[in-house]
Amino acid sequence: MKKKLPIPIIVWSVVIAVAFGLSRWASLNFWVMLAVVASVVLINGFVATLEDDLPGGFNNPDGRQTLGYARITAKIVRGLFVVFVLLCIVALGLWAWG
Repeated sequence: MKKKLPIPIIVWSVVIAVAFGLSRWASLNFWVMLAVVASVVLINGFVATLEDDLPGGFNNPDGRQTLGYARITAKIVRGLFVVFVLLCIVALGLWAWG
């Protein structure tokens, strides 16, 4: 049987490679880019899990077993969306009358 590399080693190798490439391409600090890329990978994992746990998602197809964190996060995201829309309306109004 052929030995396989563990998934975390592969993922973090890709994260380091992407951070190195971005740091060279954008002339930014490698450690800052590593923190950014690692954060994006972790946030993407959270969002994917959240989407699966929301009603209609892979882990909750009928919507009867929505976890508490999924309900709270969905409410926070909806609230932030409303705030964003209101800020856009205010900014558009200031721009139009400014």
